[in-house]
Amino acid sequence: MEGVAPPPSNDDSTLARTTKPSWSRRLAWIGLAWAAAMIVLIVLNQPGETPVPGNRPIEALAADYVSSDTCRSCHPGNYASWHASFHRTMTQPATPQTVAVELDGVSLSYDGLDYRIDRRDDAYFVRSKPVGAAESAFGKPLQIVQLTGSHNLQIFWLETGDRREGRTLGQFPFGYILAEKKWAPMVQTFLVPPGPKAVYSKGDWNNGCINCHVTHGRSTFVEGSTFDSKASEFGISCEACHSGGREHIERNRNPIRRYALHLFGGKDPTIANPERMDGPAASLACGQCHSIWAFHNAAASVTWNKENGTYRPGQKELDLRWVVQPQGTDHPEARAELKETDPHFFGDRFWGDGMVRVTGRELNGVLASPCYKGGHFSCLNCHEMHPDKTDPVTLDTWRRNDQMKPKMESDQACLQCHQDMKARLTQHTHHASSSEGSRCYNCHMPHTTYGLLRSIRSHQISSPTVKETTEHGRPNACNLCHLDQTLAWTAEKLESWYGQKSPGLSKEDQALSLAAQIILKGDAGQRMLIAWSMGWAPAQKASGYEWLYPFLIFELNDPYAAVRFGAWKSLQTLPGFSGYEYDYTQEDAQQKEAVARAYQKWWTEVRKPSPTFRTQTLLESTGMFRQDLLDRFLDQRNDRKIYLAE
Repeated sequence: MEGVAPPPSNDDSTLARTTKPSWSRRLAWIGLAWAAAMIVLIVLNQPGETPVPGNRPIEALAADYVSSDTCRSCHPGNYASWHASFHRTMTQPATPQTVAVELDGVSLSYDGLDYRIDRRDDAYFVRSKPVGAAESAFGKPLQIVQLTGSHNLQIFWLETGDRREGRTLGQFPFGYILAEKKWAPMVQTFLVPPGPKAVYSKGDWNNGCINCHVTHGRSTFVEGSTFDSKASEFGISCEACHSGGREHIERNRNPIRRYALHLFGGKDPTIANPERMDGPAASLACGQCHSIWAFHNAAASVTWNKENGTYRPGQKELDLRWVVQPQGTDHPEARAELKETDPHFFGDRFWGDGMVRVTGRELNGVLASPCYKGGHFSCLNCHEMHPDKTDPVTLDTWRRNDQMKPKMESDQACLQCHQDMKARLTQHTHHASSSEGSRCYNCHMPHTTYGLLRSIRSHQISSPTVKETTEHGRPNACNLCHLDQTLAWTAEKLESWYGQKSPGLSKEDQALSLAAQIILKGDAGQRMLIAWSMGWAPAQKASGYEWLYPFLIFELNDPYAAVRFGAWKSLQTLPGFSGYEYDYTQEDAQQKEAVARAYQKWWTEVRKPSPTFRTQTLLESTGMFRQDLLDRFLDQRNDRKIYLAE
């Protein structure tokens, strides 16, 4: 019948035609299968995206930032010098390539706990247990996820171990002192009073260090002690000094524009260059970090926390913050709040006359300098960020010399502006032209700043006076070099040479070495400055070194760890004590034993019987302390707790 299909046939050929694909179709399927297999193979062999760490701050571009890697192709020389700098390594993830010392197997003990560090692949983990407890008592491992510093001290930051706290960091209680190749409790790497067991609390990196140790950091407080912190780049990168580079990159994709700028020497408005700025703007580019600053108010702090500020290098003022000068009258409400929340805020950062006394805050000194008033003087008069030569030797020397320009460690630093002084240098200094007393910076930038376990030059250009010592306790430049001399001696010289009227002085200041007095009765910061100066070669040459031993040995038992460290390092510069071993972190009883051993060594092996020690140095003619003066000055010691907030 029409329209009805015939019954199925049992013929094999018919079945073959209706149930099997043709050879062409078979080949097509084979081809598709082969292509699919290749795609799968390629995907499986592609490097997967690196998982974003959830237990530490991360790099995440924001605003107009594009990262230093984007700058590299057009500016390879500048990139090379930046890459060699300590700025770049200010903050780094913790890896075998970035840690300053091999961590695997390190065992340390502090404050009743044993710590052990173990390596797993390219990560390091810390476990702790009570001192003396069995191995099985070691607790949960916490990863060392981040590092701060690579020049003087390397600090190690831990994950908290709580997923709810995300990118919040905790503090590993030890830091590594690079020059000494020594582990030390963090609390003993800062000038802080004895007693506290930690310098940093959980979240302090997120809430504090991030402000200056990365580029465009956003702490992003969530709740409690929890942070979701990010930075456009770890360390201090190109855009920290040159501003965000997004527009610069886009505009300069046009080769004609680049050629025209190069040919006619034009300034590119799409990028900041501190070398082409006036003094105030160039200095602020550095001072956005290198200053003591505070937020305008709580609202400014909240904004900064979320998205950082809108300040970019080249601008004349910070947007949410202000540079704190203690003698100023600006921002009265913020000043009052600082004093209320931290009564020691100014005293732990400034001398009584407003001169900054802690390192890393150089802009405060520059702002107060007469040179700055002319509008041309800036940090870049003496320092450079990109030396002309980028060979490894040049870059290593440059970065270890505080990124100074050539010859800027000499009088040329000052004579580049004060050219008339060159012809009358000795007339002005009253010292031989070849002596350290004729070096401009020894008188006008003395070592009255503390930081990084040593004394550092002040960046406030000033002239030595007696009043800075009598009224504010700051050792003056003359007595920091002539350690054996009295304050009256300095007063007489300054009056005779420069017409400074001598103030009334105490009997002690008329008869006894100022340095000898300060190292016994000064506050911890003052004691450290003198202890460091006793190891300074120009001071040893000017004042003699034989009488310094008893003072430095005595200070090996100072209550402040930083002062003990300074005394030990200076003692090592004296004949007979080179390489002298001493653990400045040990307990009080062991310190006293170390003092006795060092004193015995000096008395029997090093002390020369011929010199007669002068009474103005507080010593008997034999070298023994004059006991009445020692007791008196120790009774007068300024025991105010001091934390120099470097």
